[in-house]
Amino acid sequence: MTRRLGLSLLAAFLVVVIVGSIASASASRRPMKVAVPVNPWLPAHKAVFDGDGRLLPWTGYDRVLARGWRFLERVPVDARAGVKTYLAYAVFDPKTRLGRYWQHNPASLYATLVDSVLPWYAYSGDRRAVATVREMLDYQLAHGTTARDWEWSRVPFATSCAGSREYGRCLAGSERRFYGGIEPDKVGLLGLGYLHFYELTGDRRYLRAAVACARALASHVRTGNDGRTPWPFRVDGRSGRTLGAAEYGGMIVAPVELLDELARLGNGDARAFGRARDLAWRWVLEHQLNPKSRDFNRWSGYYEDIAFAPDDLNQAQPTMTAYWLLTSPSAQRLDSRSLAHARSLLDWVRTYLGRGPFHGAWAIDEQRTPGRSGCCSPAGLGSDTARWAAVSALLAQRTSDRRLRGQALRSLAYATYFADERGRVSCCGGTGRNAYWFSDGYGDYLGSFSKAFASLPLVSPPRETHLLGSTSVVQRVEYGARRLAYRTFAPSSVESIRLAFLPRRVSADGRRLSRVRTLAAPGYTLARVAGGFIVRVHHDRARRIVLAA
Repeated sequence: MTRRLGLSLLAAFLVVVIVGSIASASASRRPMKVAVPVNPWLPAHKAVFDGDGRLLPWTGYDRVLARGWRFLERVPVDARAGVKTYLAYAVFDPKTRLGRYWQHNPASLYATLVDSVLPWYAYSGDRRAVATVREMLDYQLAHGTTARDWEWSRVPFATSCAGSREYGRCLAGSERRFYGGIEPDKVGLLGLGYLHFYELTGDRRYLRAAVACARALASHVRTGNDGRTPWPFRVDGRSGRTLGAAEYGGMIVAPVELLDELARLGNGDARAFGRARDLAWRWVLEHQLNPKSRDFNRWSGYYEDIAFAPDDLNQAQPTMTAYWLLTSPSAQRLDSRSLAHARSLLDWVRTYLGRGPFHGAWAIDEQRTPGRSGCCSPAGLGSDTARWAAVSALLAQRTSDRRLRGQALRSLAYATYFADERGRVSCCGGTGRNAYWFSDGYGDYLGSFSKAFASLPLVSPPRETHLLGSTSVVQRVEYGARRLAYRTFAPSSVESIRLAFLPRRVSADGRRLSRVRTLAAPGYTLARVAGGFIVRVHHDRARRIVLAA
C-alpha cells in the first residue's frame, strides 16, 4: 500500500552517530538500555542490547502480542460508519481509534488476522481474539461477497471505500463508483482464511465459503506465460473481464494453498482443485522461480490501493511463497528444490528490500520499482521485517543454519520497536498521518511473532506454559497450573510446547505416549532449558493431547 506519512526525516548522519554510540554496549553481560533509539525513525523506545551488544526487543515478544490483541479487541464503533472501525477503514487515528484514508482492504486484512489468531489462541487461550476475527469474517460474508449469478460467484471483494458499510468499490485503477472489482489472489487468501476458521470452530458456513472461493479459482485458472499469471491480478467479478490490462500479478501461492488444502481434505471437487493447483504452481516454478525466465523474481502486484504497476516488486509474495515451501508437505512433493528455493526467496527479499542493517538487524521495506527508492520508510516496515524474520527462523531451524538464525533473531527484535506500550503499531516508524494500519500493525504483524515461537522456543518467557506452534489448527486449549490439554483439527500433527513443569504423563486420546529421541513415530521429545522444558509431541489418529505433572 502507498503511505502518505509525511515523516520528518532526520539527517542521515544521525544514524552513524547512533551506531557509534553503541560501541560500549557489550561492557556488561546483562541486558541494558542505552539513551538512543534503534534509529531516528523509531523514537518511541530506547534500544536494548544484551551483554555482547546484540539487539534485544524493547519488551517481551509475548507482551507485544498481548498488547496488540488487547488493542484490537477494544476497537470502538466508528462514529461516521456506525460499525467497528476495522470493518470500514484500513487506517485509524492513534488517539481516537477512528478511521481515515480513502480505501479499505477487508479481504486481505481479515485473512491475515485469521492467520494471526490461530497461533495466538493456541499460545494464550484468548477466546476474545477469536470472537473479534469471527466478527470480521461474518461481516465480509454479509456485506462483501459477490452475487451467485456473477461470473466470479460468491467470492470476497478485495476493497471498499473508506467508511462504507458495503464492500465492492474503490479498487485502485478503477473509478471509485465502479462496483464489482475483485482480486483473485485475495479470493485465495480469504478463502484459506475461511477454511482455517472452519478448522478452528467447526462452523460449516466458513467451509462452504472456502469451497466457493476454490470453485471460482479452479474454473478460471489459465495457462500462464511470460507476462501473464495463472489468474489476472484484477477482474470484474460480474463479467470476468480483466480490469485495466492487469493480466499479471498477485500472490499466486495463496490460491495454490487453498486449492491444495481442500484437495487434501477431500472437500469440494478435489480433482479439479488439484489440477488447478498443479497448473498454477507449475507456472511459479517455470517463471518466478526460474532464473532463465523473464519473470524470474518478478513478484509484482499485491497491494489494493495502487494502480496496476507490473514493475513494482514487493516482499509479501516471495516471503509467503517461502513459508509455504517450508511448511506444506505438498510443496516438498511438487518442488524437489523447496529448501533451496525458500533460501533464494528470502535472500532476494533482504537484498532487494533490505534497509540497514541497524545494530545488526535487517529491516525489510514493502515494495520498490527497480532504480527507485523503496516504499515506504527508511526504517523499513515492522510487519514486513517480522514476517521475513519468522520465515527465516523457520528455514534456519530446518537447515541448522546458525548465521541465519542470528539474523532472524535480530530482525525479530528490531520489529518490536514499531509497537508502543498501548498496543498501537506504527507501520513505518514516525508519526505521520497514515502511519497506523490494521493490516500492517496487526494482521501482517502479530502473527509473525506467534509463528516465530515454534522455531525460536527460547524467546518465549521462561517459567510459563505455552503451546508454541502446531502443524494443525488447534481447536481448543486449556491451561492449568501443572497441566496442559489441547485438541487439534488434524488427527496427525506435531506440536512445540514450552512447559513450566516436568511432564510425568503425556497422552493422546487417553493413550500414553512414550518419550522418544526423534519424532519419526508418535511420541514426545523433552529438553530441559532455563526456566522449564521444551517438549515436542507427535500424535497420529488422535486429537486430544494432555500433558500433566
